[in-house]
Amino acid sequence: MKEQKYQKFSEICKKNGLKCTSQRFAVYDFIADNLTHPDVNSVWSQVKKNFPAITRESVYRILNEFVSVGIIYRLDHVTSACYDSQTGPHGHFICETCGEITDFAMPSEVTLPIDSVNGKVRHIELRITGICDKCNQVKTLNNKGENHD
Repeated sequence: MKEQKYQKFSEICKKNGLKCTSQRFAVYDFIADNLTHPDVNSVWSQVKKNFPAITRESVYRILNEFVSVGIIYRLDHVTSACYDSQTGPHGHFICETCGEITDFAMPSEVTLPIDSVNGKVRHIELRITGICDKCNQVKTLNNKGENHD
């Protein structure tokens, strides 16, 4: 499986004029098919396990190179940028309490105003914010404990 992933990575690098380095592959290996929307620190912490000398700046640069060639998408979040391996049409639900980002399928019945945009559309994002079920349950439990008779 790792060989298949490396082969795909090698083809992506060749197609986009990127050097096929072991550090780039380590970042790609962690981020590809990763549905947790990791930020640069999460990616760096994972990649450092095999490449202790890699800097946060190098990981950040590699991630942004991947963004520039369309391998991943950058989500500018309230506190920091997160990266998304799913580049096809989908939306994001962002919890305002814990910051967790979850994907959801883009509703087919949504009409998008692409024709009224004065320019070439590269990306459309549907972002919904609120409180996730886990945080909502904690909030409900805490409110029950605050009832004073």
